[in-house]
Amino acid sequence: MSLVGLRAVALAAALVLAVLSRGDVFVLAGLLAVGAWRPLPAVAIASALAASAWRWGSTSLEDIAGAQAVLGPAGWVDPPSAAVGSWLGAAAIVLACSAPPGRWGRVVAALAAGAAAAAVVAGPAPGGALWARAVVGALAALAAHLVSGLRGGGGRRAAALDGLAIASGAGALALVGLDAPAWEGGFDAAALREGVLVATAAGLIVATAGGVGAARRSPGDHPR
Repeated sequence: MSLVGLRAVALAAALVLAVLSRGDVFVLAGLLAVGAWRPLPAVAIASALAASAWRWGSTSLEDIAGAQAVLGPAGWVDPPSAAVGSWLGAAAIVLACSAPPGRWGRVVAALAAGAAAAAVVAGPAPGGALWARAVVGALAALAAHLVSGLRGGGGRRAAALDGLAIASGAGALALVGLDAPAWEGGFDAAALREGVLVATAAGLIVATAGGVGAARRSPGDHPR
């Protein structure tokens, strides 16, 4: 598999985890980092998701969604510093969005970033009241699509976006840390295993579908 294909598969798997709120923040951060394939955006993404895990006391995406289902979306729930921190975390994920080349690269990257941002800031998993999460996810995906386009030329614009993403991720950690409880072993091994399994399954499905599609489009398959 090419690097471009690997990035696309990682982003598709990240989209599945974020939409379903399955697995944990480590797996989601790793997949988004592979999709971005740049060190500074990867750090920004990791900071944003770490801030979300710190606020809710668990690395499990399901637990994070469950806490928001009970208490309300993270971006609207007191304390105000933590709410602002959640918005900064979502912004960091969007600003870090970097798409692999290809017709569908920007679309998959934007959808994955939008879904991850919504999981951080806007509410419960599927099965709950999803209107806020759906609206935030759609708006975040549109913003991420724009960001990935701005990154396309590289240079100063990409560097500026990297700086904004890092600052937003660091701000998320700082603000959440003002009121977050001391970390008391909220690591969820079961969620980590689930995330790896779901991501692997999703990645294999996407990779297989892409391989089949490429084979069908190959001119060598058709008689002249």
